[in-house]
Amino acid sequence: MSTHAESLDAHLAQVPLVAILRGLRGDEAIEMVDALYRAGLRVAEVPLNSPAPFDTIEMLVRHFGQRMSIGAGTVLDLAAVERLAAIGCAFCVAPNMDARVITASLAHGMVPMPGIATATEAFAAVAAGARWLKVFPASQAGPTLAALRTVLPPHVQLLAVGGVNPDNGAALQRAGAYGFGLGADLYRPGVTTQAVHARALEWTAALAQWQRPPAKLLAQPLAVVGESPVWRAHEVCWLDPVERRLLRHALGEADWRAVSLAEPLWSLAWLPEGRLAAAGEQALCVVDPDTGRIEPGPPAALPAGVRFNDMTCDARGGLWVSTMHRGVLAGQGGLYYAASPGAAPRPVEAGLGVGNGIAFSADQQTLYLIDTLARTLLAYPADTAAGTLGEPVIVSDFLDLPGKPDGMAIASDGTFWVAMWGGGCIVQLAADGAFLRALPVPAPHVGSLCLDGSGKAYVSTARARLSPARLAAHPGSGGLFEVLLPTD
Repeated sequence: MSTHAESLDAHLAQVPLVAILRGLRGDEAIEMVDALYRAGLRVAEVPLNSPAPFDTIEMLVRHFGQRMSIGAGTVLDLAAVERLAAIGCAFCVAPNMDARVITASLAHGMVPMPGIATATEAFAAVAAGARWLKVFPASQAGPTLAALRTVLPPHVQLLAVGGVNPDNGAALQRAGAYGFGLGADLYRPGVTTQAVHARALEWTAALAQWQRPPAKLLAQPLAVVGESPVWRAHEVCWLDPVERRLLRHALGEADWRAVSLAEPLWSLAWLPEGRLAAAGEQALCVVDPDTGRIEPGPPAALPAGVRFNDMTCDARGGLWVSTMHRGVLAGQGGLYYAASPGAAPRPVEAGLGVGNGIAFSADQQTLYLIDTLARTLLAYPADTAAGTLGEPVIVSDFLDLPGKPDGMAIASDGTFWVAMWGGGCIVQLAADGAFLRALPVPAPHVGSLCLDGSGKAYVSTARARLSPARLAAHPGSGGLFEVLLPTD
């Protein structure tokens, strides 16, 4: 038999709606909840300021069993928690954050859903053991949801409650709400079961229209470190340098290919004439994606302990490649330029930590680069004809965002999409560096990404430095994911 937590998680994953039945009478309870069930809802809450709430909850628990998660709302004291546990209640919703109620709910095998309005309350609730947080009132809470979602642990989910309707639900979900608590918009005393059923159907239809699908696992090569995906002609190529593999996945097909390499390659870039350039340990090269054959260029005069890392190609075919110290020492990284894979790379910047996420603006006049150790996105004035850079400015410092900024791509609208290593997400920044949103990826170590120009991102992930328990919890780690990007 599954626990209340397992059942609730499964029910909300199926339809992320909680029906709040404030004022529900016992003589209508089964018929009303059955109307919700037939519309697809699987979670219902009876607030304790309803008529005879404990009797109603017990009756609903006995009638629906594990088909529905039945919980209580407006749970304010420990006596109520004990009484609810005795009648089989699945979860306890509160309008406030009371650590005692959270602890007691967990001790009795129920799921706490405390109400929060600030980051302080949210983290206090998480510290007490809560995984589901009720953001109330939520009708104007888009910025709050977005801010909370970027800093809360990935296993903590937010439910928007209060003033939610199908007109504002899509925006709240994009901001970070996992699901919604539906009160008067769905049920109020005196409404008929037919009306409740019809409104529940409207909500499930709305969810089907605008609920963003999760990241989709396209290929699972179990990459130790998935690096530098590049997209071309309906195919994604990326690297697993640790295993010396070039990986390929044709979109629309179920299989993926691995091509063995004679040496580690750390990044890829398509050249204007159609060849695939790559960065090895100390030299740029051209690699044949079919055979793995490498045509190396002259090695760069890199400092001791330093290797190439990420790279990009400008419109002229010039290659810009970052460096990093193998021991990840600060200040030892830099940036090199070569007019072609066969030209000797020369330094154009020094003093970086770990250079990642390199991309040009659409007009080719600005080179953007992420320094992972410094947690900065830098913008360099660039002269691609001369292969030179001006003084950089900081576009973003990724303040309060989870994980470390790693790979990056620039969308056609000028916004940045950045992979967050250790953060389990990709984040979108505006052209001025302002945080816009985070999209979850079900793998802790998100390494890099590329865009196909049609609203999809292809995201590489890693298995490196993950414990067996974390790998079991995130089986997609080391795979390639497809993420549908929002259009607004």
